[in-house]
Amino acid sequence: MALEAIQRISEAEELAKKQKLAAQEQAKELVHSAEEAGEELLRSARAEAAGKAKALMAQAEEEAAARAQEIYAAAQGDCQALIQQAEGHLAETAEFIVQRIVSDAWPS
Repeated sequence: MALEAIQRISEAEELAKKQKLAAQEQAKELVHSAEEAGEELLRSARAEAAGKAKALMAQAEEEAAARAQEIYAAAQGDCQALIQQAEGHLAETAEFIVQRIVSDAWPS
């Protein structure tokens, strides 16, 4: 009977070792699966962030181009106003120069 008890204890210990190894293997598989799932989520999040960044960059470039066009148009308007103002003073300036030339005595 003692021999049977020792044999059953040995079998129980062997079964416990097998169960422990199986549990460790299962834990490794779970960790591996979790790591793969985490990496996939990370890749997905990075791809989504890159897509959003690209869209935001395109929108910013469009807005910058529109603003640059507005500034260019305003600068053209300012230039035209300056040209018209200068043309308006052209006749005055020419008459002033003629008056200076006529009124100065010629050196002898």
